[in-house]
Amino acid sequence: MAIDPQTLTLPLVIIAGLVDGFNPCAFAVLLLFITFTMGMLQMQANYRYGLMRVGSIYISGIFVTYVLIGVGFLSAISFFSATHAVGKAAAIISMILGVVVMKDYFIPGSFGLAIPKSLHTSVNHWIKKTSAPGVFGAGVLVGLCTVPCSGGIYLAVLGLLSLQSTLVQGILYLLLYNLMLIVPLVAVLLASSNRVVVDKMLSWQSRNKTRVKLLMGSFMVAMGFVILLII
Repeated sequence: MAIDPQTLTLPLVIIAGLVDGFNPCAFAVLLLFITFTMGMLQMQANYRYGLMRVGSIYISGIFVTYVLIGVGFLSAISFFSATHAVGKAAAIISMILGVVVMKDYFIPGSFGLAIPKSLHTSVNHWIKKTSAPGVFGAGVLVGLCTVPCSGGIYLAVLGLLSLQSTLVQGILYLLLYNLMLIVPLVAVLLASSNRVVVDKMLSWQSRNKTRVKLLMGSFMVAMGFVILLII
């Protein structure tokens, strides 16, 4: 008996968004951003407020960037194709990208999907700004640069959403996905007022970076396989 894609869309979107929120690129940069901001603001009386403010603006930059990228791709997919071919292609590409991400666990230091080194200087430049436009710009840059890290998940979700009956329905699911994506980042931000906690998170992230990539790559492959089964 065929599986109705509509019944799996909601749980897949929620789970995929949460998994994407733990992608090493955005997660690691957020921790470094928090560490730098703590050093800049720790002498101020309203230290916690300042940290929450700049952290929220930074996460907002990532959220807006991801949403705009998703809406653009989803609109293009809906315009050019009314068949399941695009969804199947997205699932296959997601599985391929998942294998590439998993490779970093078995062959560390080899070619992989990450923030391009040529953009590290630009990201660091914007991270060091504590003005609202500067912090938002850092979020936008990181949002753009993290697409290679977890693009397989996003692509698979977009392929699934292309099967929705209307573009508006697909965009609503897309907004839900991106809200789930920032949940882990918001949780890290809320816990970041304690320097000991931040240091522990940095240590955990450094020790488990390749394991996280293995899990994310496995999820990309699994999600692509599920989408191929239901469309």
